[in-house]
Amino acid sequence: MARWVGTAGTRRTVAGLVVVACVALGGGAGAAGGSGGGKSAPPEPTREILVQTQPAQAPGYELYLYRVTVPPGAEIAPHTHPGTQAASIERGVLTYTLISGSADVTRAQADGQPGTTPETVTGPTTVKLRTGDSVVENPELVHEAANKGKKPVVILLSALLTDGAPLSEPATG
Repeated sequence: MARWVGTAGTRRTVAGLVVVACVALGGGAGAAGGSGGGKSAPPEPTREILVQTQPAQAPGYELYLYRVTVPPGAEIAPHTHPGTQAASIERGVLTYTLISGSADVTRAQADGQPGTTPETVTGPTTVKLRTGDSVVENPELVHEAANKGKKPVVILLSALLTDGAPLSEPATG
């Protein structure tokens, strides 16, 4: 089980789809407090682990392939990854904020085909990642994201981590 910081700085925890530490998203019972006068909690992203393996070529590491769906209005609080992560936007527009550090962003071509030339983006800055765009994140990158659109954002991700490491950790500081 891993932790993400929920909106308004509230920590929330959910069980992962595997026993090993997975990226968890908000949703703990009672964690969505507030005096909203009957307002419902903001929507939460969901995560589906598609593959998890220990590659023979990388002893001591785990390789993950997973899908994240970010509903309209959902936010992913500031966090880091303890290893390299690569992501591709399958559908939608993600508002992606680099708080500190840098990431390599590759834009899809006009015909929708994957791009070939990455651009290094350094924080603090915010960019829009659209269908077909990809990003490679390193462990030093502190970032957050949000779906400010009206349709879900679907992201396909892979991560290479040391055995037992969580896919993400709340940003500190």
